[in-house]
Amino acid sequence: MRVILDTNVLLSALLSPRGAPAGLLAAWKRKVFTLVISDELVAELRSVLQRPFFSARLLESDAELFVASIRDLAFCCSNPLPSVAAPDSKDSFLLALAAASEASFLVTGDKSLLALKAHGATRIVTPAFMVDFLK
Repeated sequence: MRVILDTNVLLSALLSPRGAPAGLLAAWKRKVFTLVISDELVAELRSVLQRPFFSARLLESDAELFVASIRDLAFCCSNPLPSVAAPDSKDSFLLALAAASEASFLVTGDKSLLALKAHGATRIVTPAFMVDFLK
């Protein structure tokens, strides 16, 4: 099963060892599902990790190791072209990634994406829903 974890979910998992996002990251590491990424998702993750909020909470080396492990171990779908606009245009790449990778789930905390409920065959769900689904 292919799953996309939105940047906000990955960052939540990195900052807090408890909670649904951390549980999803642990499930991925146990190979319960295949994490799907794109170059754009990795670039967004790197960019956000450089913001003062994160740089004040994480060592730069820990942040880079986190990004490198995701980049090296996840399934990378090479820059799919957005064909549909998301409610927030900055999220259109996630919908393109979902379609191109044939992901089963897009997991996000973004309310505008969650309101869509699905994109093609990809269900758009919260981290809590996904953790329960994997049980």
